[in-house]
Amino acid sequence: MLSNESIQTVIEDKGGMVRELSNTNIHGGRVNAHPMYYFTGHGDDISREVNHEFYHDANLLYTLGGNFFCFPNFGPESTLDGVHFPPHGFTANGTWNIVKYGTDGDVGALWLLSVMKGTAPYAYTAYKIDMILPNHPVLYSSVTIENNQATDILTNAAWHNTAGPPFLESGCVINLCADRFSTVPGGSEFDTTGRLAVGQEFDDLSKAPLRSGGTCDLRTVTGMIGYSDFITGAVPSKSALGWASVINPAQQMVYFTFFPGPSALGEDEIPLRYNNLWMQYGGRTFNPWALYEGGADQTFCLGLENSTGFYANGIEKAVQAKTLLDVETTVTIPAGKRRVQRYGTALTSYDQGKMSSGIASVEQVVEGIVLKRGKSWAFIESDSTFHFLKEMEKKLIP
Repeated sequence: MLSNESIQTVIEDKGGMVRELSNTNIHGGRVNAHPMYYFTGHGDDISREVNHEFYHDANLLYTLGGNFFCFPNFGPESTLDGVHFPPHGFTANGTWNIVKYGTDGDVGALWLLSVMKGTAPYAYTAYKIDMILPNHPVLYSSVTIENNQATDILTNAAWHNTAGPPFLESGCVINLCADRFSTVPGGSEFDTTGRLAVGQEFDDLSKAPLRSGGTCDLRTVTGMIGYSDFITGAVPSKSALGWASVINPAQQMVYFTFFPGPSALGEDEIPLRYNNLWMQYGGRTFNPWALYEGGADQTFCLGLENSTGFYANGIEKAVQAKTLLDVETTVTIPAGKRRVQRYGTALTSYDQGKMSSGIASVEQVVEGIVLKRGKSWAFIESDSTFHFLKEMEKKLIP
């Protein structure tokens, strides 16, 4: 558990699952933005679970949390060049071994350093720093991947953020930095659960194409309507800051994720090229989402996932596709080199009620991030350039 004056977060070593990211709302009550799935297992591994068939023997479903890092696979089980990858990769299923934790006297940071190692033909060492700063309502995360082999690593990368009740409810408002979108193609898990048209591009979240004809507004969270859908949007190439958000008007809170945009990336950084929306509003009439096969879907949540991948269809399809919305779907980590991904997840309340209608623009300032709508604004005190996270990497990563 890491906590400061505003946020509190709980991070599991198994899969790096962020169980809790909580803060106080405008009414003074503390709210967790991450879902606590009713089906979460209580053991340490699916292999020891008597009811393992309920989870389709998928350890990820047994340990699923509100946020985690996906590498080198983003999506369902996948096979590439004879190598089998579990759902959302090794980092989402393995154990992050805690190396050390503490405080930094210079800036008052609280931090946790964890390590995970892979074996050939994906021989890597991953260093993960989780950090919070005084007064910042942000969980800062850094993952450095060291390629320990003589060949390049071709990979997906993603942060699988998911908002859920009690923060998430009907009437919440979604905003993304992406301005071009695509629904998933045919042959995905959403063939039988979705209401959106298959494989269609569009440029306005308020006019997403429906299978039945016409359009719908994806900006507003509907609640449990009996459908589960997925769309991908390309982060604009000129963006210095990539971001995604969901606002709860009733609680006057905003859940806001941010990361270096394409125009601000360093040579050693792992890019996140896409915003993704996983709209889990029902439609999965099978366990563990439902209590039994053919039962009613019990699980309401919203994935605000930021990634480099081909939708969430796995590394094999990402390699085959090469591009989506004119953007690359894979990342290369050269032999013997290191690459790093830096990420922020914020949860805070805001005072100006007009912001409840959604974000029109985002501005980086020295003190943090300003969310704007007309003359109204909300401020997130934060280190949007990840300066302090970079300094912590220098101190902690060997």
